[in-house]
Amino acid sequence: MLTSIYHLALRLLPTELRRKHGAEMETLFARELEHVRALGNIHVAVVAVEGTWDVVRRSTYELVRPGEIQIGDLHMALPTTRQLLRRHAFSFSTAFVVLTILLLFPFASRQVLPLNARGASAGSIAQALLLALPFTAAMTIPMSVLVCVLYEFTRLGADGTLAAARRVRHGVRRLVVPVIAAATGVTAIAFVETAEIVPRANERLASVLAGAAVAPGDRSMTIAELRAAIKNVEPRDGSRARSLTQSYEIEIQKKYALPAACLVLAIAGMAVAFRIPRGGSALVFGGSLIFFGAYYGFIMTGESMADQQTVSPFVGVWAANAFVLTVALLAMLRRRSVESNSDAAMVT
Repeated sequence: MLTSIYHLALRLLPTELRRKHGAEMETLFARELEHVRALGNIHVAVVAVEGTWDVVRRSTYELVRPGEIQIGDLHMALPTTRQLLRRHAFSFSTAFVVLTILLLFPFASRQVLPLNARGASAGSIAQALLLALPFTAAMTIPMSVLVCVLYEFTRLGADGTLAAARRVRHGVRRLVVPVIAAATGVTAIAFVETAEIVPRANERLASVLAGAAVAPGDRSMTIAELRAAIKNVEPRDGSRARSLTQSYEIEIQKKYALPAACLVLAIAGMAVAFRIPRGGSALVFGGSLIFFGAYYGFIMTGESMADQQTVSPFVGVWAANAFVLTVALLAMLRRRSVESNSDAAMVT
């Protein structure tokens, strides 16, 4: 049993290291267990835990340590996973703060004056701005993911890291996988924020802006509340019932699709950076504007078509993610095809 667990732990090691030393490590582990078996089960358990922990610790080190690359007489190290994530976290935080402030300005300019005219207190105005943060963040989180990925990967392209990573086995994977994993984590956080926090904040915001309690709308309902509202729609209402059901379905799909955009836009950002590795600041700003213009244009068009019942809510809302992801994957595949042909030509 203990040797089986140790064998599974060895699977965490890089393949080359496991092939070279795995059998010897298993033999040594079994020998140590046999040596302490006469001392009792506690000693056996301690040796087993220590041996397994050493393997896990070594596999973690192998994952995050810099990979050494040699190009001619030049040696360079790939950034570690920790370094990559730290850079992306800083860039994401900066982009998120700047973009959120920029998008809050239009809301403030539209709502502060009416609140002042109505004689609202400074506390009510501050509360309205605070309650506007969640729905603003629902848009700026995906935007910040794209900006930070574009920025950091163009930096890697400018200093030659991307070019170097392509010349070593799994080099690109070491750069890409941690970022995709981090984007997946951000997607999960964004889903909780969009599905649970935004509806409740929107409900309170509507009450503050109106100066009185208001009936909940589709944007102030959670997914569970929206599904319950669909069940309560009276079918005999005809076109109004279909319109209500459609609007509720659209809002449900948006609560899934908008967080998923974090992962989609991260892949898109990497695809653009790999296609134009030395794009610099112009690529970061230009690429962000183009992708967001296309993305939100698709969302608005798809939502409008779904409202008119031309397409289903799923198709209308998810078309933007599908389009951006398809373009990004095609760009990556074409890049790999070009590189493969170039390598083949150099060999011949």
